[in-house]
Amino acid sequence: MKDNSAEIFPIVDEEGNVIGSATRGECHSGSHILHPVVHLHVFNSKG
Repeated sequence: MKDNSAEIFPIVDEEGNVIGSATRGECHSGSHILHPVVHLHVFNSKG
């Protein structure tokens, strides 16, 4: 699966308030732009 670098993400401040928007590409370019994110790691008995 390839990421859509043009997808629009909400930009938040350090308190979680939405202050703007940016593309996925901008957020993941090393810019340190804050955006909401959830990472889910699922493990079973085999690791």
